[in-house]
Amino acid sequence: MKNSIKAITATVLITILSSGNLYAQDAYINASAKTPYSTTAGANTSNNSSVAINPLVSAKFSTLFPQATNQQWALNNNSSWVSFLNNGRKASASFTSKGKMNYVITDCAMEQLPGSFRKTISKEYASYNLYNAIEIKAYDAVAYQVVLENASTYITLKFTSDGIEEIQQLKKTVN
Repeated sequence: MKNSIKAITATVLITILSSGNLYAQDAYINASAKTPYSTTAGANTSNNSSVAINPLVSAKFSTLFPQATNQQWALNNNSSWVSFLNNGRKASASFTSKGKMNYVITDCAMEQLPGSFRKTISKEYASYNLYNAIEIKAYDAVAYQVVLENASTYITLKFTSDGIEEIQQLKKTVN
């Protein structure tokens, strides 16, 4: 039951994230928001943003992503968002004001997807090419979402511990 709740939560998160911009902060940030925080990101990372970051969030971020570069921070209400490069991969994360990570979304190449997912894609969707892939870590669960394309169609698949599911299929239009 607990795994089902995690899978459902991850599915909801994937669906929400796939319906809009991949990087949540692009849609939800009020860049001029005032905050009570006065510190910036950890010294071992590069912070390209002038947003003051909560020290609890900064410490957690530095622990989770010690190799992160090109950080762009934003604040809204009681959450902090950051876009960054993690080992050369684009990523986006959200943290509570207490420093707990809500989620992290990371761009993936085909080689970075789980083997069983790659095998299914190459077997059942051989006529498609990878358009986009992301890894989503949230609520102690990991999910993957890929968008495949061929000449006429986009297909969105999700992969969780419960298996693979086709969640959307869109026909391309001709202009």
